[in-house]
Amino acid sequence: MLFNKNKYNKYRVEVKGMRCGMCESHVNDIIRKNFDVKKVKSSHFKNETIIESKNELNEEEIRKVISGLGYDVGKVEVING
Repeated sequence: MLFNKNKYNKYRVEVKGMRCGMCESHVNDIIRKNFDVKKVKSSHFKNETIIESKNELNEEEIRKVISGLGYDVGKVEVING
């Protein structure tokens, strides 16, 4: 049986309160610091952070680390293709 080694879990996190590129950087940095991720990208225009990880991430932990920066976390959803 072959396993897809490129399989990642992808999450969309609604983040309210980001106002600029520095806000995006702070969110990205805290995600990288607390989780083993392949990729993270935040957008203050879209009020979202997209996280890709080989591991499943705990929704409550995601909420905890982002809200610890002072942002409001809305929906957290898995968006795997």
